[in-house]
Amino acid sequence: MWVSSTLANAVFAYSLPDLKLIGHSALPLVHPFGHPPTGAVPEWITFTPDSKTVYVSNSGARSVSAIDTKTLQSIAVIPAGEVPKRINTLVLH
Repeated sequence: MWVSSTLANAVFAYSLPDLKLIGHSALPLVHPFGHPPTGAVPEWITFTPDSKTVYVSNSGARSVSAIDTKTLQSIAVIPAGEVPKRINTLVLH
């Protein structure tokens, strides 16, 4: 199970059914001019069909983070424009 946290500026992975914390992945910081850094404000989460990559919309950072589900490491931060929130996975054949 994956959970996003605005307060922690991260996503967390838990095993099921015991809800044991597997680990977390930090999200990018936002550096507003003249202010201290803030969090990315994670919103929705979606996965690739093979479950190898999780995507997290970062509404405060205007981006989407791609995270490897095995290593919990960020593999890309994709610019997405103003306030990305709801995301989903589409597979084209």
